[in-house]
Amino acid sequence: MSSVTGSASGPSVPAAEVPAAGSNRRSLGDVMSPLAIAAAAFSILSWSAAFVGVRDAVRHFSPGSLALFRYLIASVVLAGMLVATRTPLPKRRDLPQIGLVGLFGVATYNLTLNFGSQYIKAGSAAFLVQTAPLFTAIFAVFILKEKVTRLAFVGMGIGFAGALMIFFGEGKKVALEPASLLLLVAAIAFSLFFITQKPLLTRYSPIQVITVAVWIGTVLMVPFGLHTASEVADAPASAIWIVVFLGVFPAALAYASWAYVLARIPAAKAGSFLYIGGPTTVLIAWLTIDEVPSLLSLLGGLVALSGVVIVNTWGRTGAKRAAAKQSRADAR
Repeated sequence: MSSVTGSASGPSVPAAEVPAAGSNRRSLGDVMSPLAIAAAAFSILSWSAAFVGVRDAVRHFSPGSLALFRYLIASVVLAGMLVATRTPLPKRRDLPQIGLVGLFGVATYNLTLNFGSQYIKAGSAAFLVQTAPLFTAIFAVFILKEKVTRLAFVGMGIGFAGALMIFFGEGKKVALEPASLLLLVAAIAFSLFFITQKPLLTRYSPIQVITVAVWIGTVLMVPFGLHTASEVADAPASAIWIVVFLGVFPAALAYASWAYVLARIPAAKAGSFLYIGGPTTVLIAWLTIDEVPSLLSLLGGLVALSGVVIVNTWGRTGAKRAAAKQSRADAR
C-alpha cells in the first residue's frame, strides 16, 4: 500500500486516504475498488467461519476467558504487522477516541455476545445480532451525517428479513428473554465500532487504528478472564488451535481488512454487507460439519443477498450515482 511518509511527530497515512483539496469524500466513497471488495469478502468470510469455531471453543472456555485469549492472540498478530510495516503509533490526543473503538468493537461486543449466548436460544441471539446493520445506518445518519436513501433502508429491511428466514429455516424459535438485552447491546456495540473508527480513518491507516483499538479492548477484558491461563492449560490442543484461528483471522486480520473497507465507503453501506454473513455461515456449516440447510434457509440467503444488492445498487443518492457513473467512465 502506497503511503505519504509522516514526520517523526506524526503517523504515515495511506495516500489513498488523503482527500484532494475540495473533494467530496462521501460522494466518491460509494465506489468500491476490487481490493475493497476483496477486503470486505475476506472479513465476512472470516466472521462467518468464527461462528462455527466458537461453537466448539465454548465447550472448553468460559465466555470471558475465550474472549481474552482470542484477543491476546490478535494483539500479538497486529503488533507484528505494525512492526513489520514500520508503522508509527497514533498521536496521544487520539487515544481516547481509539479507546472507544476498542471499548465497543472488542470488549463490549465480544463479552456481551459470549455471555448472552449462554442464556438465550440461538434463534433469539441471531435475531438481535442481525439488527447491527440497521443500527449502523441510523447512527451513520445522525452521527456521521451520511445520506441514506429510503430505498437503502428498504434494502436493509429486506436483508434483515432474509437473515430471519435463514434462522427460522433451521427450526429455531425467537423468544425474547431478560438476557436478550445483552445481545441487543452487542448489536449496538458492533454498529458503534464502525461509527467511532470512521473519522479516525481519515487521519490514520487501518492497521494503526485497529491495532491500538484491539490492545485497549483486550486490556478492558482482563477482569473477565482471570482464569484464562488455567483454562488454556486444561483445554485440549484442538480447542486451543481453534482459538488461535479465531484470534488470527476473524479478530486481527478481519478487523484490519474491515477498517480498510470503512476508510473507502460510507459506514451505512459497509454495514449492509453484514447480511451476507448469514448465508455464508450456513454454507460453511454445510461444507464443514454437514449441517444441511433447509429450503427456507436457502431462500433466506437469496433474500439477504438481494437486500445487499438493493442497498449498493439502487440505494445511492443522485450525487453518488453520478459519481459512480463518472468513475466507470474514467476507468474505460
